[in-house]
Amino acid sequence: MNILNDYRQLQIQHPNIRAIDAAAQLKITEAELIAAQVGEGVIKLEITHIEGILKGFKKLQHVMALTRNAQVVSEISGCYEKIYCSERNNIKTAIAINPGGIDLRLFVSKWHSAFAVNNNAKHSSVQFFDKHGIAVHKVFTTQQTNMAAFEQLVMAHKATDQSTQLSITEADIAVNEYRPLAEIDIQGFRQGWQNLQDVHHFPALLTEFGVSRTQGLEIAGKQWAQEIPANSLSEVLETVRDQHSELMIFVNNSSAVQIYSGTLTNLKQVGDWYNVLDDGFNLHVQDKQFSRAFVVKKPTDNGETTVHSIEFFDCDGNTVMTLFGRRTEGKTQARDWIALCDKLRKLQIAA
Repeated sequence: MNILNDYRQLQIQHPNIRAIDAAAQLKITEAELIAAQVGEGVIKLEITHIEGILKGFKKLQHVMALTRNAQVVSEISGCYEKIYCSERNNIKTAIAINPGGIDLRLFVSKWHSAFAVNNNAKHSSVQFFDKHGIAVHKVFTTQQTNMAAFEQLVMAHKATDQSTQLSITEADIAVNEYRPLAEIDIQGFRQGWQNLQDVHHFPALLTEFGVSRTQGLEIAGKQWAQEIPANSLSEVLETVRDQHSELMIFVNNSSAVQIYSGTLTNLKQVGDWYNVLDDGFNLHVQDKQFSRAFVVKKPTDNGETTVHSIEFFDCDGNTVMTLFGRRTEGKTQARDWIALCDKLRKLQIAA
């Protein structure tokens, strides 16, 4: 199989085909498709230089950051700011803190390959993939990007090995298993939930009681979690838009989380995709592929503050997107957001 030739033929038939869709048609991973183009507008970067690459993005000034999973694509335009890299127990992570702009949580130990891609008429980019060949994060240049800095970044981190070969590990389907209820201390779990002091401690609570996220939401009790229709997204976003409320939208995959904070204006259904098409922020969602959704409430160390979120899951129980009413640390969320969450909860309880 000549990947590059087959790809060129596919592009003739479908000039606007996305790399991920082309890879699927060619029955390869997206990373393998990009690697096949090394020397043809693609440069392999040294993945061990990940800290230098990430910090180098700051010099590019204005870019577009893209993070996606199978159902959701988040695109935020802005600048990489306050980039911090750290390592603990041999696990490397990074964050870019810029609420309202490019705001990221990155699990870079899971990143396996990196490429600089020049698509001629299209914007250039740096693209990162995991060991399974799945895209985890991409950074695209814009008309406001410092292109001299981009070229310097690529040359500084160009890998010695510029072969088109790329080792890929076949991905296992991540399915959240359910434990028999008799094996779970449900009352202890509910008490632990009630005693939460910080929403960031929730994953540790799930680990302590050995339950997946969706099973935890099921057994928490309606006081804390209520399942709502999986197709609730458009109603939620349109209500937020009409109320001119600020929202936080978390889009994640196994190796990155991208967070948008702000208002919404232009919502539009295009084919199978439900979209936010705003200046500086685009969101593309195949919401019909959502399998489940929950309104979730978590207490904080401030007894009067309970954080409300809406969580969406795929058919394997993996979180694909989470919505929060925007708030600053220690403050309550907007009344409109809490009212919307309560309305969705009560409609389902009544049903």
